[in-house]
Amino acid sequence: MNGGPVLDLLRRDTPVRVAGGTVIAAVLGAGWWELLFLPLGASHNGRINGRFGLVVRNFVEGGLPGSDYLASMAPFSSDPYVHHPPLMNILHAAVGSVLGQGEWQLHAIGYAAGLGTVAGLLWLAGELDLGAGVSVVVMALVAATPMFWIYARLGLGVSIMVVFLALWYRHRRMGGSHGVLLIAAGLTALSSWMGAALIVLASGSAMREGPYRRRAMAVGAVGLAMVALALFWALAVGDAGELAGHTRSRLRWPGWAGLVDNYEWFYGTLFPWWFRWMIVPALVVALVDRRTRGASGAILVALGMWTLAAPAAAYVHDYWTYPLLVPVFLGLAVILDRAAGRFDGKPVLIGAALALVLLAVAGFARLAPYRDAYFRSPSDAGVLLRETGPASGQTMAWVVGGVDPVPRWVSYYWDLPVTELTAGTADGVGDTELALVRLDRLPSWMATNPDTMAHRGRYGLVTGAALRRSK
Repeated sequence: MNGGPVLDLLRRDTPVRVAGGTVIAAVLGAGWWELLFLPLGASHNGRINGRFGLVVRNFVEGGLPGSDYLASMAPFSSDPYVHHPPLMNILHAAVGSVLGQGEWQLHAIGYAAGLGTVAGLLWLAGELDLGAGVSVVVMALVAATPMFWIYARLGLGVSIMVVFLALWYRHRRMGGSHGVLLIAAGLTALSSWMGAALIVLASGSAMREGPYRRRAMAVGAVGLAMVALALFWALAVGDAGELAGHTRSRLRWPGWAGLVDNYEWFYGTLFPWWFRWMIVPALVVALVDRRTRGASGAILVALGMWTLAAPAAAYVHDYWTYPLLVPVFLGLAVILDRAAGRFDGKPVLIGAALALVLLAVAGFARLAPYRDAYFRSPSDAGVLLRETGPASGQTMAWVVGGVDPVPRWVSYYWDLPVTELTAGTADGVGDTELALVRLDRLPSWMATNPDTMAHRGRYGLVTGAALRRSK
């Protein structure tokens, strides 16, 4: 479809998309507001934003060279962290330089990106000629899943990718200046390796089409240039041996049974049962329908490359499944769009739409336990460290096994390197030095609960003397 009728249709649909998207964004924004100010803690959110917090601090205090060109995680690690393209590092450095350092500044980018994802998906649905009403209903269903509610606001998520896809299809339909499209392509490729794969796939598939070949080549060239820039930054700033070792570890396949068990847990925990039944039909429809085939295929292939090519990382990161929601959203929108065309104005359609809206409302109402498990409880550890500093003269932040596998956030709060204690190293903690322990997950070498100097929730700070008495 092209020409005047399409533009008229889009203009009529725009108020519906804007109004519906505003309501969904308002519900999400209100639900996420508390999370914007929570301390960092023992969670994916704490580990990732703790890394960015260290990058910002080192940049503010030491400039670009002193921050290893926005890659330093000192004092947590002496090795620069260059495992991902640097756009998020740049954004955090900019926010921290202007707005200051703190938890809400570290959360602000993800908060905005989560809300932007709602706008981006509805915009993409409009560019793909999917109905406004059905797109809003499906967006509400997707936003009500724990997967979206928890991880849409972690980093940039898929926000920048769906905005690029919306611009890509708008440009193909209407033409216009290449500048904005090329900027979006460059930023998407510089945001993540999956974003880079998406740019290459989208441009590569369009090169077969004569009218779009030159534009596709330009987009692909920008994407590859950003990949080259990211690799240059990683190799120039980081250690090539460490980077190679990290890559090998990510490419290693874990046990098949364990991988299946983990994914079953991810899907069973982060998607309601009613939504899980929709995933496969939605993906099939998204790949079959001519309107959504290109966008869905590009996301799915990029996601497959990112997860199947690096299964060890997907084994421990439940949010790596999050981008799947883009083709699922498109597929469900297609299904409802076709149903709306067939039952237009009939009571069955109105009843189905109301049922789906109620399902979305029920989904939002069931998110309270996730708020506690994924945000409030882990943040208690950050509150404890923020309110209680290390002992006088303490030069190492001691963490007892079971607190967190990668406690970067401990270094963020205490500005000390971190060492995880074992039965053999616990005797090296000074009598008055403090160690962080998770009281409900004590290691086997601790026979009794230690006396805490301070505690909050399931976390406690204990002295070295108390730690040894509990052995």
